[in-house]
Amino acid sequence: MIDRNWIEQIVLEVVKQLSSTVEKPLESSIPTLLVVGDTSFIDPKPLQLMKTKWNAVSCNADETVKLDMVDKVIFLHATQDLLVKGVLGIFDTPDSKLLSRCILESVPVSIIPTVYLQEHLFNVNPKNRDYVSQLLGYKETLMKFGVEVESFEGFVGNSAVTVSSAVSKDPILKKKKLLTQRDVRDCKEVGIVVDPSTIITPLARDTARELGKTIKVIK
Repeated sequence: MIDRNWIEQIVLEVVKQLSSTVEKPLESSIPTLLVVGDTSFIDPKPLQLMKTKWNAVSCNADETVKLDMVDKVIFLHATQDLLVKGVLGIFDTPDSKLLSRCILESVPVSIIPTVYLQEHLFNVNPKNRDYVSQLLGYKETLMKFGVEVESFEGFVGNSAVTVSSAVSKDPILKKKKLLTQRDVRDCKEVGIVVDPSTIITPLARDTARELGKTIKVIK
């Protein structure tokens, strides 16, 4: 059985050795967004705005994805099937398998429902209030898991707000070379912010998930 504490100590030693080398500044880097779904149906203006805030990388959900290489995952045109399976932990499709991985590994996720589903979820006066309330309950549960269910315009508009507010909360962690289990436990904020050069140990991710905290990688 792998001892995660032992692995973390090894990583700490490696980082200490690497810290003596000169690193190139990452001022121009932007967070990486993994886009799952067809972007051709998205309005060009918010799509272009997204690309100015994120390094958008497209993929199919059935592709092998290294989640430690991305800062966030966005599912486009999601049906209620994905919402329900995400809440219940069902992973019998490529999309639901990837969503399950993201939740288990504490990778930030945004789900953009289909236009049809948005008309009901975001309607203050739905035709069938009881049924929609059930779906909204799934939405709230996903949010507890660290998943946002929103419109694409809302996602693009909230990106800058989320980043700026997160930086002001904890600017110290943002500059760390290594994020460890101790850092996660000691941080008083629910959102932990680090930059793309920070190494996040597996034990740190596990601890963040156990404590209900999120780790955000931003510029």
